[in-house]
Amino acid sequence: MLGDDRHIDRIPLTTTPLAQIAELNHWHREDDTFTSPDGHCHLQHTPAEDTPWRFRHHVYDGFDTHWDASFTQDTPERLVAQFFTHLATTTPVERTFRDVPYLVQNLDDALITPVHRAAVNPHVHHAGAQLGRVVHRR
Repeated sequence: MLGDDRHIDRIPLTTTPLAQIAELNHWHREDDTFTSPDGHCHLQHTPAEDTPWRFRHHVYDGFDTHWDASFTQDTPERLVAQFFTHLATTTPVERTFRDVPYLVQNLDDALITPVHRAAVNPHVHHAGAQLGRVVHRR
């Protein structure tokens, strides 16, 4: 959409209904709201409003760890489903380290793995981080 087609082959288009996307990714539904497994992200669907689709995410109140997105009634549900598919998946997201807010860099919910020019192979770093998490949680 913005000219970045590095991963275009990894972006499948979905025809799956939102409720099924939520179920496949272990989101919980209560009335008109879907909630992510970690409780940080919410999708509220209120068809009668001008903005029937609202996504909200927060880790801490404030501190640059929140965002929201909304879609108007003119937005095709398929586009909302596409957005939700990529939001709800557990597939890791590639981003630069500076794009990860400082306050969430060490949370158990975010595993940061270097990918380019790392002193340690990314796969070794990822495995070591997973081991550290297991030991840390006991």
